[in-house]
Amino acid sequence: MIKDESEYSKEELERLLKEKQGNLEELEKISKNSIYMKELSDIALIQLQLERYIDSEKNYLICLKHFELQKDRLGQASVYGILGTLFFKMGDYLKSIDYYEKAYEISEDLMQNQEQIICLKGIGANLIKLNKLDEACDIFFDCSALCSDNNDIYNLLDCLGNLIFIHEKDEKWDVVFELYMKTLKAFRELEDAKGIITSYYNLGILEKRNNNMREALRYFKKGTNNAIDSNIAELIIKGLGYVGESLFHLGEIKEAKNQFIKALYLANKINAENAKAQLRILLQSLGLNDKQITDELEGIDESRK
Repeated sequence: MIKDESEYSKEELERLLKEKQGNLEELEKISKNSIYMKELSDIALIQLQLERYIDSEKNYLICLKHFELQKDRLGQASVYGILGTLFFKMGDYLKSIDYYEKAYEISEDLMQNQEQIICLKGIGANLIKLNKLDEACDIFFDCSALCSDNNDIYNLLDCLGNLIFIHEKDEKWDVVFELYMKTLKAFRELEDAKGIITSYYNLGILEKRNNNMREALRYFKKGTNNAIDSNIAELIIKGLGYVGESLFHLGEIKEAKNQFIKALYLANKINAENAKAQLRILLQSLGLNDKQITDELEGIDESRK
């Protein structure tokens, strides 16, 4: 069994490839049976991971021919899907789509839902690369529906992420907002704290873009409260910054300053250098000098004793 490519170094893959090629030579002396094809398929996958695309394609096509002779449609669909991945990596997006469509057709006939989802995601990714955004959008909406029907939250989030990317490019902010609401729901189902927090912040950013500062503040506060509950310091700092900025735009300068000071205090605690620099600039823009900032920070220390 070949593991994910991230689990092997290039040297390990080279060694494994050589070992399997030796096994294949021995098997070839006996028969080009299913065991031989399994070894050849493993070799093709290693070659794909090593970016030896021509060799990989050649071996996968031999496997495909075997599956066609055996009338093994599942095997055919698997090879078509992998060839879709191979040509995507090569940058031949039209050929990749062709193979993914062939894999999808078989998977649909055999009611293999997970394989259909993978194929649709592959087709959509190729269409984005080809800048066919309307077609990609349709594919990812279909894929989202299939993911929802099969309670596949992780792939649903992938689809929603691609849809957000497409609609952000088209500046369709109302659609993006609805998509972020769906991602929030999905992250809640997964109980993914970082995903929930980030979704709230993204919703706040969209409301801020639309100059709905009260609504932006509401989402930023929800995200910050979730970050505090989850004790994720970096996201607490980010949230306090968002809240402070919103309060500033609403004319609540004193409370904005308090939020920035809280964020700076935490940034100092965890040595978040970039955040420290940005927050000091924000506080200086509110008229505070270095001594006043230090006094405010010491005030927090005193209140916590």
